[in-house]
Amino acid sequence: MAAEEKDTQPEGGKKKSKLKLIIIILILLIVLGGAGAGAYFMFLKPKPQAAGQPSAAEQEAPKAETVAQIGELYPMEPFVVNLADPGGSRYLRVTLQLELTITKGLKDEIDKRVPQIRDAIITILSSKRFEEINSAQGKMIMKQQIMRRINSLLASGQIANVYVTEFVIQ
Repeated sequence: MAAEEKDTQPEGGKKKSKLKLIIIILILLIVLGGAGAGAYFMFLKPKPQAAGQPSAAEQEAPKAETVAQIGELYPMEPFVVNLADPGGSRYLRVTLQLELTITKGLKDEIDKRVPQIRDAIITILSSKRFEEINSAQGKMIMKQQIMRRINSLLASGQIANVYVTEFVIQ
């Protein structure tokens, strides 16, 4: 009989330790779940709106309208320049359109400054190498440089964007 009691006692101890382990794991899961829910409600949940404030969807609608509006476009004559590659065997043909901000007299000022603007654009384009403007990122950098240079020449307004409508490298 003593042998039978020894056999049953270790099994009972193992069952109790497994039960304790399962209970501890369940308690930890409940605590972690509660902490996660608390963090969500404190930090990530959208804030309730105060009376009179527009909802997030209503706030996004005006932004979409302003993005869709394009200012007056000013077409430029095509530019043909040699690239700054060694040997000078490549040339670039680019046609640009300038987006004007809504400023009174800006178009008239640009009409008067076309030679200065063309000179600035030709200087920027002819300083580029094929590797610099062959990628999309290079074209974006080129457009930003052109926009900054033109804006530095203007007194009555600004260029909002530069659009490339033709781009040929040969």
